[in-house]
Amino acid sequence: MTTPPSPPDPLSGAGSAAPTILILGTAEWNSPIATNQHYVVRELARDFDAHFVESLGLRRVRLDAKDVTRIAKRLRHSVVGHEKTATYRPIPDRVRVISPLIVPIHQAPTRLPNRLLLERAVAEWRRSPSPRILWTFTPVTYGLEQYADYTLYHCVDIFQAFPGIDGSAVAAGERSLADRADLTIGTSGAVTAHLNDVGFSEILTLPNVAEVDVFSAGSQPAAQRRPAALFAGNLTPHKLDFELLRTLAIALQGHGELLLAGPIAAGGGGFDRELAELERLGARYLGMLPLDQLATAAGTCSVGLIPYSLNDYTAGVSPLKCYEYLSSGLNVISTPIPDVVQAARATEHITAATSTEDFVDHVLSTIRPAADDVLADRVQYASGFGWSSRGGLLRTIANRMPRRADEVVTRPAGDAGRPRG
Repeated sequence: MTTPPSPPDPLSGAGSAAPTILILGTAEWNSPIATNQHYVVRELARDFDAHFVESLGLRRVRLDAKDVTRIAKRLRHSVVGHEKTATYRPIPDRVRVISPLIVPIHQAPTRLPNRLLLERAVAEWRRSPSPRILWTFTPVTYGLEQYADYTLYHCVDIFQAFPGIDGSAVAAGERSLADRADLTIGTSGAVTAHLNDVGFSEILTLPNVAEVDVFSAGSQPAAQRRPAALFAGNLTPHKLDFELLRTLAIALQGHGELLLAGPIAAGGGGFDRELAELERLGARYLGMLPLDQLATAAGTCSVGLIPYSLNDYTAGVSPLKCYEYLSSGLNVISTPIPDVVQAARATEHITAATSTEDFVDHVLSTIRPAADDVLADRVQYASGFGWSSRGGLLRTIANRMPRRADEVVTRPAGDAGRPRG
């Protein structure tokens, strides 16, 4: 008598329905700068149906022009939906973007109505006959993990340290998720240490990677470069060390250009006065460039800057721009934020300066374009830190989530993380 075969593991990826993934984000899909969550959605959608829920509003709303515009867009998107060809990035074919109408206050009076509104917004995912995965970038989930066959918390920041964030709601959400998440991803050593302190038990450290193929395509030979130092990112007082940039702008006069690119104070605050001062000192603002145009601009420069202030928030960041710069052939100069300090130990092409004077000295000493063989070394080194290998890793995790992380994770080049418990 032949014994009938055992039924397949529902998430093993072999002979069973592929899971449906709900991603809770902390940004709008069409936000000016693509962050980890946007790339994760794109990579997961190569194999799975995915629902991306835009930010639930962890930051306190201000009645200024930016927040009013953001609220108006949310109202429109919640009614008419999103166009597949959005301004900054297209929506992948297998992705549905959800713009929930909830109150951006996450305390007792609004928790019940917010939970009901959010559950209604994700009803299609909740009722899916396929295995359901909750992949959340926010700890404020309103209990959606109860509908999931597997829950993953993807923590990219120490949220409580960011000005204006509802720290009590974040802390309560993380304490709850610590008991319910099957796997947690931290994007830096400081984030992983924080997650350990909260009580998460299964943690994988995966530093941010970058769209290296786009930037390497824009990298130019030395003869087509100029002495220029570029910062590309959010121009915000919460991250940037303005006095350092001011000192650098003065020091570069007669030696090279200081270039700035990106949105102005996306996520709150203001940087208009500071930007005007830097422009008065000779800096040039390139505006908010699409990714391919940013890659083209970076490919003609010599130095990439990470001029971050040192505070509780930046202590946990893992700048993907580190590898954007390297894949453009740039030498990277940063302030000593912990994740860059660690990255600098692995290559001579990244420097974590110890002071403002040290930062400026390193920029001035490398402002002339490097030789072609050095440029090629940087591009080659960065190639191991791209989304091609990282996307495959994330899809493997999604396909086999019921098993322990250390049974499914193989480390492609550039993935230096490891399971921690």
